[in-house]
Amino acid sequence: MANLAMLLDMTRCAGCYGCVVSCKMENGSRPGVNYNGVQPLEWGEYPNANQRFLLTLCNHCEDPECVSVCPAGATTKSDNGAVLVDHEKCIGCGMCVSACPYGQRHLVKKDETSFPGEIAPYEEESVKRLNVVEKCTYCNQRVSQGLMPACVQNCPGKCRIFGDVADPESEISKYITTHNAIKVKGTSTYYVIPENMDEALLPAAYIASANAPVAPPEEDKSSSSGIITGVAVATVAAVAVGVGVGVAKSRSGKGGDDNNG
Repeated sequence: MANLAMLLDMTRCAGCYGCVVSCKMENGSRPGVNYNGVQPLEWGEYPNANQRFLLTLCNHCEDPECVSVCPAGATTKSDNGAVLVDHEKCIGCGMCVSACPYGQRHLVKKDETSFPGEIAPYEEESVKRLNVVEKCTYCNQRVSQGLMPACVQNCPGKCRIFGDVADPESEISKYITTHNAIKVKGTSTYYVIPENMDEALLPAAYIASANAPVAPPEEDKSSSSGIITGVAVATVAAVAVGVGVGVAKSRSGKGGDDNNG
């Protein structure tokens, strides 16, 4: 059985935002709602300062909290490992938004388009989605037809490797081995990072009590970016809002989601 995963090679990313744009074109997401994120990440001090780009998206967790808390059965984990949302079943309660440890789900409440009063061709489907949750689905509509996710297809730096990690002969499996990729614990996301970058700057593993109550969001999460709960909140939240330098300093020189989705 396939086990889909995404590898993000930070050593090859130029920060062009091509993944963000292609994702919006493919999925027609509303203004301020991005399933992909590109965040400048800095660590070290002059003359040894460094900058790379932290790429984020739904991590398609192995045991997703969003699935277990959904009262309508709208969020499910498919046989190939992708976490999907059935917009017809979603009741817009926001429970999954609160449960997501990476802030990668968006409850769309604002009926707005990129151009006021106009619906762009790529928005024709998304305007039908309101008061429901949206997120990265690995472009399920494309993958189910044998195509690559839009962000992978259109990355000029070829820093996004997607495929079946259950197949040792797949491109992603070989890339993980040859590039010493780091897996974010409990997820389907892998990173290749620069040699002098601290792994702590990557999104942290989610650790929480199975009995911890999950409350619905108190505000509009359509522009949520990097709401992270659990261990290392301060470190990861700082990265999510783009202040990795401050975190890097706080880690004694070791190195420290934008509307991401």
